[in-house]
Amino acid sequence: MTRSKSPQSHAPRGFTLVELLVGAATTSIILFAVAFAVLAVQGSYQAESRVKVAVEGVRTAATFIEQRLRMAGYGVDPRFAFDFDATVASKANQVLAFGPGIPQSVTDDLAFRYRDPSWLRRGYYTAADGLQIQGGDVFGVDFPESQRFLVSCRGGRDYVVLRVNAGGVQSDAIGSKNFTLDARLSSVGADAGCLSWTGTDAPYVMLLHELRIRIMDLDGRPFLMAFDRLDSLNLANAVPLAADVESFQVAYVMNRPLPNSVHASVLPPVDASSDPANWVLGDVGSDDADRFPDPDITPAPVYGTAYDDATRYNQHPANIRAVRLSISVRSTRAEANGRRAFERVNLEDSNEAVDADGYYRTNMTLTVRVPNMLSRSAFIPEVGDEPTDIAWGG
Repeated sequence: MTRSKSPQSHAPRGFTLVELLVGAATTSIILFAVAFAVLAVQGSYQAESRVKVAVEGVRTAATFIEQRLRMAGYGVDPRFAFDFDATVASKANQVLAFGPGIPQSVTDDLAFRYRDPSWLRRGYYTAADGLQIQGGDVFGVDFPESQRFLVSCRGGRDYVVLRVNAGGVQSDAIGSKNFTLDARLSSVGADAGCLSWTGTDAPYVMLLHELRIRIMDLDGRPFLMAFDRLDSLNLANAVPLAADVESFQVAYVMNRPLPNSVHASVLPPVDASSDPANWVLGDVGSDDADRFPDPDITPAPVYGTAYDDATRYNQHPANIRAVRLSISVRSTRAEANGRRAFERVNLEDSNEAVDADGYYRTNMTLTVRVPNMLSRSAFIPEVGDEPTDIAWGG
């Protein structure tokens, strides 16, 4: 009897070492490629996020400044609409240094005034009684130290500017002596004529707004700040507009003679140091003396000065016709390798260009016209025929 042989069982063949090494290498290459793609996408996303943050910051700051700068000189003598007092803040190209590895910032200083179009009272002012509101009205809002009021006779014949002292003025007050006369901004003495009249001939009491824009060091980072008063750089009186601002440059476009003017070929441009010489102060090539208007230059144009008078074309602040703003914002952090970046460029006369250092940067330049600077009369509103009791705002 013949026995049949049972089929032999075979164990599965294992991978050889070479096959394992090839598979591991192939898998590693695929994983490295996937990881590289993920890192590249993530890096691109982070870079775009940093650029986006910078763009949003500069856009927000530019919108805020533009809306208010258009009001410069509204209801204010054009000679004092812009402030160039350098005792509080350096006016051009002040350098702010930060910690190691953090780029420095360069800042100009923009300071201007305008009258509140919606706050109006009637009252009178004397040195003995201070500022008194008539008609049973009150100030309506608590006003802090350094707030300024414009008290003007009807028609703007004479006016004084009053500055609130420490302690402020309370909203429910009908009068206060807590003021100091700002003689520099006023057109008459402390107790002159029509300023003390009452009744239907009482002066108008109006509110002045002041705004200062510049870069400040805020906890080791450069922030573009807006101050609501011009007497100090107290950060308690400021709001941040944008972070990581590397440069804030201000150039002033001055009034220039028309081609058919008798002065067109006679008067030299106000910025003779620019190449070519032009009518813009603070642009590329401007010397120290040509970086901003000179409030002490004489003669200065006044309300009654003809539009084509020679004094309308000098370097006085009353002749500012537009303001050109340039703002540079960088990313919060630099790229680790320091290679992928946008280099820093010169804005106006700042002389700040550097090689790429790993930071992403966004630059914005805008020009804002200031039409109120063309005023040839004191803009003091008449309300009704014989207003005796008015209260706007507050």
